[in-house]
Amino acid sequence: MKTKLLLILSMFAVTGIVAQTESKKEFTVVLLNDTTIKGNQDDDTLHMRIGDMKIDIYPDSTSRLTTTNKKCKSLSIDDFPWYGFGGIRFGFLTFMDADQNTYDPEWLQNQGKRNSSSSIGMGIINTSFELVKDRFRLGTGLGFSWETIALNRNLRLAEVDTFGFQTGSFPVSDLATLNSAYLTVPLVFQYNAKVTEQDREDLWMNQERNIFHVSFGVIGGYLMTSNALYKWKENGDKHKQRVAGDFGVNEYMLNLYVEAGFTSSLSFFIESGLLPKFSEGKGPEIYSNAFGLKLNF
Repeated sequence: MKTKLLLILSMFAVTGIVAQTESKKEFTVVLLNDTTIKGNQDDDTLHMRIGDMKIDIYPDSTSRLTTTNKKCKSLSIDDFPWYGFGGIRFGFLTFMDADQNTYDPEWLQNQGKRNSSSSIGMGIINTSFELVKDRFRLGTGLGFSWETIALNRNLRLAEVDTFGFQTGSFPVSDLATLNSAYLTVPLVFQYNAKVTEQDREDLWMNQERNIFHVSFGVIGGYLMTSNALYKWKENGDKHKQRVAGDFGVNEYMLNLYVEAGFTSSLSFFIESGLLPKFSEGKGPEIYSNAFGLKLNF
């Protein structure tokens, strides 16, 4: 410790010596306790060594302290943004029938073109429990999930508590969607690859590291609200109508969840519904599936 302190105090003196002897590429400094520091300069960068310690001084005045010890100990992952179940998920929403076949009826089509149904989820409260130190955790918390089913623009949902459509002629909508919002609770196991001193240093220096992490488990949810939304133009005027109602949407949600990532800020996820999207007897027996990106923070 004493030697390290003397080394740091001598850095400023060495900097002045080299600055004044610009043509001299090598230098030697002898401290009061007869400790000798040898070094050299190249491209305005100072390199000094004392014992098994080395310190480099760069032109931007930042320094990096290294040792000849090449062993890297595994560090806690609490400070890294992917641990637990924080972040926000953006995904595409697709559907399968009870036989696990792709479900693509007319009411999901937009004049022969597939609509873009979507899913968004985010964690508000994030906590986790360490099962194997720095490697395996159980993550949970509290969050929200929004699912938007894009409907055929020529149709309007019947304003009842079952899934069905009105009869009659309606203006073609520019947007027709069935929307549902859930309060969610995840229960997810998470495995993290080894986090080393170099990983921590590089993240502190705002450099991205390729650290593998994977999560798997379930996300449960309870329906908070649902509605149908229509937007259309008529006689040059824009119109918007939002109709509140459950339209037969199941009040409970339970999804299998898998997530994998190689960086600290971005992951890929897949959610697969274990419960049907609509309550029994109130709509078609279909199951939602979402896949996309998760941004960690």
